[in-house]
Amino acid sequence: MYLLIGYAGGIIIEAVVLAKGADRLRVAASGFAETIELRRTGALWSTDDGEKVEFYFVMCDPCQSERASSSTAAYATTVV
Repeated sequence: MYLLIGYAGGIIIEAVVLAKGADRLRVAASGFAETIELRRTGALWSTDDGEKVEFYFVMCDPCQSERASSSTAAYATTVV
């Protein structure tokens, strides 16, 4: 799954989800030699360094595409 990760400073990076859990995402991001692990605490997501991030999934099927923000309820969108 492709996503965009937005950092507080306005930097946005492209990434691909490698693994997903209830409160974790492990992603491979463009320009990073290592994978990035994102963790959820309550409604907020952050990096291992504690930096708050938001992310946006881009989901497509043959007929439509839709965007789900990380600031919406967790698992509000079903990926088929």
